[in-house]
Amino acid sequence: MDSAIRIIDADNVASIDWPSNEEADHTRKYVVPLIENGPLFYMDNAHVTVTGIMVDDILMPLVLAERNYNDSNVCSIYTHYVKYALEKIDKLDNRFLAWLIKACSLPFAMVMKAGRVDKVIYVNNWLFTTNPSPALSARQVEAVTSVLTHKYPGHAIVFRSVNTCTGGKLFDSLHNNGYRMIRSRRIYILNPASKAYLKNKTVRYDRNLSGRMGYEVIDASQLTASDVPLLTKLYRNLYLQKHSSFNPQLKDAFFHLILKERILEITVLRKDGRIDSFSSFYSNKKVMISGVGGYNTEMPLKVGLNRQDFSAVMDEAKKRKQLLNLSAGSGLFKTLRGAEPCIEYDAVYDKHLTCRQRIAWFCLKFIMDMWQYAASFLFRKRKP
Repeated sequence: MDSAIRIIDADNVASIDWPSNEEADHTRKYVVPLIENGPLFYMDNAHVTVTGIMVDDILMPLVLAERNYNDSNVCSIYTHYVKYALEKIDKLDNRFLAWLIKACSLPFAMVMKAGRVDKVIYVNNWLFTTNPSPALSARQVEAVTSVLTHKYPGHAIVFRSVNTCTGGKLFDSLHNNGYRMIRSRRIYILNPASKAYLKNKTVRYDRNLSGRMGYEVIDASQLTASDVPLLTKLYRNLYLQKHSSFNPQLKDAFFHLILKERILEITVLRKDGRIDSFSSFYSNKKVMISGVGGYNTEMPLKVGLNRQDFSAVMDEAKKRKQLLNLSAGSGLFKTLRGAEPCIEYDAVYDKHLTCRQRIAWFCLKFIMDMWQYAASFLFRKRKP
C-alpha cells in the first residue's frame, strides 16, 4: 500500500487534520510556529523556509535552503563541511598542518559552491545540532523521495543526523533507496545500563558535585518567561562566543517557544536563586538526545558546571532506561564517562540532479571518507 504524503505550508497549515499520536502532536507544536513566523524569528542565521511533511501518521519538519553559504551549520552544507571545519582546523597545534589542510581545501570549497551543495530540501531538520530519528520504512522513504524530487527537482534531498547506533532502521531505509551516506561527524552514545557507566568513578564524582557546590537541580516547571533572557545569554556565551558563531544563533523567542510548548525537557542548576547553567534533551521514549544548553563561562572550572549538567542528564537517562545521544564534541570528556563513539551521516539523494551537482556530492563523500582514514592516522595517538 502506498504511503500517504502531505506537504504542510503557510497556505494550508490552518486546515490540516493532524495525526492524533503523541509524537506528531509534539512535533506540531514546534513546526507550526516555525511555518507561521519563519525561522529568523527564532534564530539569526537560518535564512531558510520551514514547512512540514506528513508521512502516514509521522510528522516531520522540512527545511528548504538555497545558496545560504553564511548560515548556521544546521542548515548549510557548505558551512558545515567547509567553514565550520576550517574553523576547527585553525585550532590545531600544528600550524603547518593547519595551513596545508586549508590550502588543499580551496579547490574543494570551489567544487562545493559550483555544485550548489546548499540547494537542499532537508527532511526532518529541526534546526537542532542533533535531530531525533523517525522510524521510516523503506516504502515510506521511497514515497517521500518521489514526492520531493517532483516538487523540488533542482534540490538535493538530505536527511541529517542519521546513524546506525540509535537509528538503524532509518539508515537501512535510506541506504536501500539509493541515498549517499556521507560521514558528517562523530557523536557519542551512552548506555546507562552498561558497566562502563554504572561502575565509573568519574560519573560518581560528577554526581556528588552538585551537593558539594551547593546547587539544586530543577526542571522547566520552575522556570518562567522572565528566565528566558538568561537562558539565551548562557547559551550564546557558550555556543557562539566560546565555540563558534556557525552554531545556531538562537534568540529569546526560541527559548520562549520551547518553554511554553515543552519542546525540549530542561534541567537547570540553581544556587541562591541564581541560574548558572542549564541543559536540555529530547526524548522519543527510546532514545534521549542532548539539546541546547549553556553555563556561566566566567565561573571557576572547579565548580564543574559542565560536569554537573552532564551528570543530571545521564542520571535521567538511567532512570528512564534509555540510550543517550550526547551529540558531538568533547570526545574525551564523554568517553571517560562511559560513552561510545558512533559515526553520524548526512544521507543525500541526488540522482535527479544535474551532473555538476552530482559531482559535488560525489566529491564530498569521497573527501569525508578519506578524511576519516587520514584523521585516524594523524591523530592515532589521541583518544577520541
